Amino acid sequence: MPHSICASRVNAPMLTNADTCSEEGAQLDRGDEDPRCCETVIIGTGFSGLLAAIRLKQHGLDDFVLLERNSEMGGTWRDNSYPGAEVDIPTGLYSLSFVPYPFTKRYASQAELLAYTHHIIRKFDLRARTRTNQTVTGLTWDENECVWRIEVASGERYVARFVIDTSGVLANPRTPYIAGAESFEGSAFHSAQWNHDVPLAGKRVGIIGSGCTAAQVVPAIAGQVGRLTLFMGRAQWVIPRSDRTYGRLERFITNLPGIRHVKRFLIFAYHEVRFVAFRRVRFTAALSRFIKGLYARHLERNLEKYIADDPLRRHMMPDYELGCRRVIPTNTYLPALARENVDVDISGIEQITPTGIRTRDGRDIPLDIIVYATGFYAYTDMDKALTFQVNGRGGRNLNAEWEEEIASYQGITVSGYPNYFKINGPNTGTGHSSQITYMQTMASYAVKAIRAVKRKEGVRALDARSDVQRDYVAKVRERLRSTVWQTGGCTAFYRKNMDGEVTSLSPESVIHFILTRWRVRLQDYQWIP
Repeated sequence: MPHSICASRVNAPMLTNADTCSEEGAQLDRGDEDPRCCETVIIGTGFSGLLAAIRLKQHGLDDFVLLERNSEMGGTWRDNSYPGAEVDIPTGLYSLSFVPYPFTKRYASQAELLAYTHHIIRKFDLRARTRTNQTVTGLTWDENECVWRIEVASGERYVARFVIDTSGVLANPRTPYIAGAESFEGSAFHSAQWNHDVPLAGKRVGIIGSGCTAAQVVPAIAGQVGRLTLFMGRAQWVIPRSDRTYGRLERFITNLPGIRHVKRFLIFAYHEVRFVAFRRVRFTAALSRFIKGLYARHLERNLEKYIADDPLRRHMMPDYELGCRRVIPTNTYLPALARENVDVDISGIEQITPTGIRTRDGRDIPLDIIVYATGFYAYTDMDKALTFQVNGRGGRNLNAEWEEEIASYQGITVSGYPNYFKINGPNTGTGHSSQITYMQTMASYAVKAIRAVKRKEGVRALDARSDVQRDYVAKVRERLRSTVWQTGGCTAFYRKNMDGEVTSLSPESVIHFILTRWRVRLQDYQWIP
């Protein structure tokens, strides 16, 4: 069989004859504008995309391309450059296990994490494998040729046997519509699209939202702005954290082989133990209550210390179970709220006016800048979770199916969509540890599956069995019913429509997540000849 399924290829080497699809299928493209061809297309260049590319390279599967919709590679830490942005998991664990880096802080800043991202890109020479400004608009499974056809907004087309979709669930900012927003005469932007050209000094700034992002932005800019008003929604669990800066010698020693791995294991173990606080298991119930009680008493003491206003202090003590929403680890947020130039509104927003925000209690608050610290869609809205159309076997459409029920197998493959791997798919997020650990597991699983297809003679694709997927989804739903995320009494961005089924977080411990995806159970898949 010839290589003419695509008239041009993204990378060398080309596929071997055994890797291409049918002769008849290859003929179909000859009259079209030349699509670019490679064995694997990776969508996205955040940590997940880089991990997938690295694993492919490590196994000699060099015929791949990364497609990035922006002009620069990066992902989360390229986009979220707002003041005060930093990770809320220690970098000893929030980093690739096999790529050390001399981080200067226990909780690294956005700038340092972006530098780490670029370090990975250089180390594994991934920039040469990347095409930027490639916004994917559609994936279509071609059953005759047994390949995915990928369309991008620029008009270019790609054909690939495998697709690893790492487009981020935290890549699509959620900006709620508020009446009058279009009339505002000042500057307004989402925290994930921070406008660094807008000066803050002496300005009147309003921040809408009071989650993790706001808890980082407020302390970072309160000393620069003239006046800051935080429009606070529901109370959040604010817990302490032990941040510190590392000296040169410590950075060198803790990056030595062996020492680095011990440090990583200790951080991992600490966060894994915390998982018991989020699960309703009879034999750990007492420990869970004890842990939550400690955090509740600590928050009560800090509210008494920093928040003088009685109604605000009462409002800021959550009325739902700790962990139901993402907890906020910070030592600087509450002191910042106590500053003389910081106000907190808890009455709610009535509308945005040309000169500021009108609150529900009738006050007009003049503002020069409005910042939407309102998070991301994740899997709450399928129009945002899947930003391009995915069309599978028999005319099936994943976007429409996930509108009805968000279902996958192992959170990575989806029945009816052969050779399609979704990294950070449904119910693969963590509510207690480092997401990078999950990413490494999922990227390795996808590459193992690709290798299995390539090894199996006479097979061109694998597709998750529908019965196996149904059983898996049922077990996930059952496990979620014993977690605080599903039953803790709150709305959250990781639930469908904010208050439905938990669609983003995994009900598994990290250890269980890794072990159940350590190998690809070939009997769980249908093999397509």
